[in-house]
Parts: sequence; C-alpha cells; structure tokens
Amino acid sequence: MALNQKIKKIASGLGLVLLAILLGSGVGIYNIASGKSDSQRTIGNWKTVDKDKDLNTADLLTIAQVAVYGPYALTKKEVIYLSTSTDSEGNAIDPKSDYIINGKKLDAKYWSITAYDENGFLIKNPINKYSYNLEDVKYEADSTSYKINLSGSEKKENWLPIQNVQKATLVIRLYLPSEKLRENLTVETLPSIQKVK
Repeated sequence: MALNQKIKKIASGLGLVLLAILLGSGVGIYNIASGKSDSQRTIGNWKTVDKDKDLNTADLLTIAQVAVYGPYALTKKEVIYLSTSTDSEGNAIDPKSDYIINGKKLDAKYWSITAYDENGFLIKNPINKYSYNLEDVKYEADSTSYKINLSGSEKKENWLPIQNVQKATLVIRLYLPSEKLRENLTVETLPSIQKVK
C-alpha cells in the first residue's frame, strides 16, 4: 500500500514537472514569435533593436528572436535592421491595396528595403523584384527622394510587388550607418508608407 502511494506521488511529481516544461516552452515560443522584447524600439511604424543595445549585449529573448528571423545578424555599428507590417497610420499592410513608400537617401554606405511574405520568404512575382536599394531605386528630380510603389498590381516604375500573399512585411537594412543616423533614427529620417487605394 505504501509503495503504491509512493509511486503515485512520484508520477504526480513527474506530471507536474512535465506540465511546467510544456507551459514554459509554450510561453517561450510565444514570446519569440511575438517579436516583442525589452530591447525593441518603435519609431513610428518601424521596429528595431534599440540603438543602445546589440547582439553582443542583448537579452536572451532578443538573441532568440534574431536567431529565428535573422540569423547571422551583424552589430549595430555594422547594420541597423528595421521592420514593419503596418503603414504609417498603423494599419496592417493589405496586399490587395496600393501603397507609396516615400523616403530620402539614408546616411549609410548601403541601404535596402525588402518585402517578405507571412512566412518570412521573398515574395514570388513576375518581374523577380524583391527589394530596392540606393543603387537601383529611381530617384525624384531632387536626386535624394524616392517613391516606391508597394502593390499587388503592376506599376511603371519602382514597383515592389506584394502579390498572392496574406501578409507583407518590409525590412530596411542600413549597412555601415553613420553615427549621426544611428543616434537620430526618427520618423522623419525613415520612409513613410501611405495607402493610396
């Protein structure tokens, strides 16, 4: 009789440990997938790892999130990553709508804006265009500002297609950003995303 009670206590204890492991794993997976952490900073509709932190000093949650979504990430002096799934009004980017990404040259040796689908993959499209960068975007007459057409329907120039996806996410990469840009990332310095229809 005493042996049966001992076995029941051990089984009960193991069950509780297993439940705690499952719950803890679930919370960890949710936190990684949510993309939220103390190291994140929001600038308008763009999110980035805070300028005062990088992967050498980030918390474990941030490191896990980067490992899932951006393996082999560089430090903040080498590159700044910014992402958004919303327009400048805070509404989710609708792949069935048309948007204009308005921006100016960014003070970095190289920059790019790339579109991804709901699974984090490049979006297949008929013109095989997945991003624009400082070298291939067509600038306005002032040679510093640009307009990128983010749309599922074909546009004449600077078209970044987001066809046949449920969700679109944009990522800006700023390679070798100037110290001034690193210290002054603001809504005004980053591109805006305006819905046009």
